[in-house]
Amino acid sequence: MTTGIEPPPGEVTVTQRLLALALSRGEHRALAGGRASAACSYAELAATVRAAAAGLAWRGLEPRDVVGVYVPDAACYVLASHAIRAAGGVPTPVASGLTVPEIAGQLADCGARMLLTAPPLATSALAAADRSWVRQVISFGESPGTSQFSVLLGMGALQPVAERAQDIALLPYAREPDGMLGPAPVSHQEMSGMLARLDIEAEVGENDVVLAAPPVGDGRSYTALIDHALLCGSTLVAASPDELAVTADLYHGTAMIAAGSVAVGARERLRVFAVAS
Repeated sequence: MTTGIEPPPGEVTVTQRLLALALSRGEHRALAGGRASAACSYAELAATVRAAAAGLAWRGLEPRDVVGVYVPDAACYVLASHAIRAAGGVPTPVASGLTVPEIAGQLADCGARMLLTAPPLATSALAAADRSWVRQVISFGESPGTSQFSVLLGMGALQPVAERAQDIALLPYAREPDGMLGPAPVSHQEMSGMLARLDIEAEVGENDVVLAAPPVGDGRSYTALIDHALLCGSTLVAASPDELAVTADLYHGTAMIAAGSVAVGARERLRVFAVAS
């Protein structure tokens, strides 16, 4: 398998591993669908992530800064989360079902100064930013009051920042027994462990086309499944829950990442990797 049990020496982040593998995969299709862009190859994915990382650094992102990721589809999620990690930052996934006060509370609690979003979530993103420490809202697509993701891409390219195994790779917020949201950080070492388990439990390869519903849950298992599919060389296709069956036919899908509650007419011919919602 391409992911392996342990990352190579000096490459402790998923992003470093993905970008290194992407160079060898060249024009093999990596992403399709979603608002981020048209279909892109692995080589284009790596180039976009490195360029966006340079743009984020130019805008003031420093190592270990937390950046909110509040996006409506898997393609945006991949580009946002890996660009943030490549620049040394920590993505904090923001669940789409949260209220504006809850989003603002999460962003304020983790000290985020930047937020990546996209229509149709951009309006709520801006409202939450006004109630938190966020000063820059960057959008995949046009939305008044935001900067476009494309403006990040003209500042050169940045090689992914090296991290220690115990550094935080992802900062999800989970619902606690009292109903409040609380941080549940995931280290690079823990993320590698999650991916190692998926090597055994959720095997996919470069011939697979994996449909991915929009981000769901607190982001932990969703992130691991998305990254696992890309590390294994699959094509990841972003699709809304009500279009999964149509998208499966259009792209000849072989597997699906979605909430366990999602009903899909094509389910009988797809391997389903369920994410807790």
